[in-house]
Amino acid sequence: MQARIALEHRIRVARHRGLHPWQAIMALGAALWAFLALNQGQRWLDPEHNELLIAGLELLAGLTIIQGACEAFVQGIERLGARLRWDGFVAGTIAEAVSTFPEFVVIAFLVQVEPLVAFVTAVITIYNNSIAFSIYSFFLPKDQKGQYLMPPSLTKAGGEVLIAGSGIALIVGVIMLALRAETHKTSLAGPDLFLLGTVFLVIYGYYTYSLIRYYAEGGETEHPAHPPHPHELGHDVSWGGILSMFVLGVVGAFFGGEAIGGFADTALHQLGLPTIPTASGLALFAGISEYIIVYKAHRRGELGIALASVFGGMTQVMFLLVPFSMVAIAFFGLLTGSAAYVIPINTATTMLMLLLFPLLYVLLQYLEEDHTLSNLDAAAMTGIYILLLYFLFSAPPG
Repeated sequence: MQARIALEHRIRVARHRGLHPWQAIMALGAALWAFLALNQGQRWLDPEHNELLIAGLELLAGLTIIQGACEAFVQGIERLGARLRWDGFVAGTIAEAVSTFPEFVVIAFLVQVEPLVAFVTAVITIYNNSIAFSIYSFFLPKDQKGQYLMPPSLTKAGGEVLIAGSGIALIVGVIMLALRAETHKTSLAGPDLFLLGTVFLVIYGYYTYSLIRYYAEGGETEHPAHPPHPHELGHDVSWGGILSMFVLGVVGAFFGGEAIGGFADTALHQLGLPTIPTASGLALFAGISEYIIVYKAHRRGELGIALASVFGGMTQVMFLLVPFSMVAIAFFGLLTGSAAYVIPINTATTMLMLLLFPLLYVLLQYLEEDHTLSNLDAAAMTGIYILLLYFLFSAPPG
């Protein structure tokens, strides 16, 4: 009965032809962006006397546009997945990867403003999303033994990428710790960042290939994460409907990223806000749109998409957004010849990498135990991740 109610709700959402709330919010953000752009010439708000207000409006415009861009990408992949009959978790994983594109744009703008902010924003996003995953685990439907059976695509391919991520994080953290203690090298730059970024991206490429090659369809039709037939659901699976969502996502990503980059520039260089807290705040605000997507997918009964979003919030950020920030910093350094485009080796950046190891390893162990998650697992993960965040933010910045 509950499954039928969820399916009927999903059909109503998919067949809705009016203006969706996320589209209205995105339009509001676009109007706010246009006002700020015109204000540069008209000066209705004097930037010299309204720095805080303008920074707040830039952040609001950027976040509202970005959430719309993320939603557009997710709906585009939902439609494509329905057309190609992808498994729910695979479709959700691809959706999460594509919906990360707006964050790539944001990182590109942040690198130009302050490279360290771009790197910290990317890494802190993993910690924020780990909390989101552990909390969401409480809401997964459990069987009589209080357990939820995870999709094979998550426990197998996902488990393998967790092993790689925890190993690389530990290696990089230990190397940074050794360099900080034993040598005079104070930063990672150029070749170091290119190499690290390439390794991350190659591993993720194989991960995505494995999902599509071995888990895209079949083998999970009895699993609750598997989607119904696209004609039952009512998605617009025409190529025009699919491409329109992607175009909207790309346009929104650019303008939203530009607005958030403007906020970071104002906050750091005019208001003088500290680097690490500003980056942490950006990571939190930027993740809100993904959390809304998880809520909507869960409410519609699309557990595969919801799971992929929260799981991908860790793995895909780790293997896509973090290496992109590294490569972007190295690229701008090569392009400009400036020594500012580096990742400094200090207490904050070293702990950021070192603590990623227990974060990923803990999740791996719970998934490998019996391929299920219970409320006890969720409570333990939440406690561990809260401790990680506490010690991360209480560490001295130097």
